[in-house]
Amino acid sequence: MIYQLEIDDRDETGRAVLAFIRQMAATNKATKPPVALNQSKLSERPFGTMKGSFKLIPDFNEPLDELKDYM
Repeated sequence: MIYQLEIDDRDETGRAVLAFIRQMAATNKATKPPVALNQSKLSERPFGTMKGSFKLIPDFNEPLDELKDYM
């Protein structure tokens, strides 16, 4: 499995997590070493990248049949 994680290494916890993941990647011979997400990448992410990816059904706000006994 391949996972892509964004880890903010500006605080001690983030640095510790990143160090742990790097150690695990080295132990498991990962093909790509994990890298820290720097501050500039955080500001470069555009808003609305998932727009249009989700569709709500027309009766989204209607009560569920399974919960009619409780209403």
